[in-house]
Amino acid sequence: MALRWVALHLFPTTALFTLFCRFILTGCYDGLGRVWKGSGWCTHILEGHSGAISSVSIINSKGDGSATVATASKDRTLRLWKFDAEDSSDHPARIRAFKILHGHNVPVQSVVAKTSGDMVCSGSWDCTINLWQTDDSNTDGDVVSIKKRKVNNKAKESQSEIEAVSTPVGHTQCVSCVVWPQNETVYSTSWDRFVRRWDVETGKDLADILCGKVLNCIDVGGEGLALIAAGGSDPILRIWDPRKPGTSAPVFQFSSHSSWISACKWHNTSSFHLLSSSYDGKLMLWDLRTAWPLAIMDKHKEKVLCADWWKGDSVVSGGVDDRFCISSDISI
Repeated sequence: MALRWVALHLFPTTALFTLFCRFILTGCYDGLGRVWKGSGWCTHILEGHSGAISSVSIINSKGDGSATVATASKDRTLRLWKFDAEDSSDHPARIRAFKILHGHNVPVQSVVAKTSGDMVCSGSWDCTINLWQTDDSNTDGDVVSIKKRKVNNKAKESQSEIEAVSTPVGHTQCVSCVVWPQNETVYSTSWDRFVRRWDVETGKDLADILCGKVLNCIDVGGEGLALIAAGGSDPILRIWDPRKPGTSAPVFQFSSHSSWISACKWHNTSSFHLLSSSYDGKLMLWDLRTAWPLAIMDKHKEKVLCADWWKGDSVVSGGVDDRFCISSDISI
């Protein structure tokens, strides 16, 4: 495998998302979101948060170049942004959010978009999950205010403040990660050591798995989106099959890391492969058919905080060392 490029942030990269191959979205401790091309060029800077960005998600990216994304922050808000992903200006465009989502009273730890793009889900240190509408034409939540201001005789972009439409309750500690693999179902992990599956329409807790360890990350994948992978406060990446009722024992456990696991991501097209990152500074590629990692990537000098797949055979990652890396030519 090869290290394609490294971008240096002034602060640690805390979150990234690469659902669409046209760009990479990152969040940072400096409170800024950034949009990157695969060449390593930053095209947009998302300004407005007053605290570190803890999570990011791409809501949609249309064929005409327009994209909508979400960010979650330690400042207790989520923000929605729109930009032209095809913009090729010489300097990064600085943009403001068009919606601010209020509802959590402590830092927001995770955000994920519904596959249809009309809602986002957030998890917070206040132990709750919030569901939000992103579609202006169908919003059940209250629009608190819509403002237009002039600064130096220039009109600033309107920002509307939106409240959550639903708040499922069940976790008793920080909700560390949420994923939305299917329209009707959200999964969450928490420091209370539970994995929970939620019905989006009713807000009901449909099922839960007790791990025994504080959990930091979750992803749902495998054949038919049937397997749940999660990692947390030990070096073990655990995978459960909820189709086997009556037991909370994982069906797979991978234990080659030497410190806490910070992220796990199933491959977009392979039901056997997934990626993990860890505070040991390494990323590992796993195959369900073998107990040992297929590849170990050690491009970071300190803790790796986030990781995702990029264009099938590449991996993007960010860490405490202020480095944002793309490793390419990974064999699947």
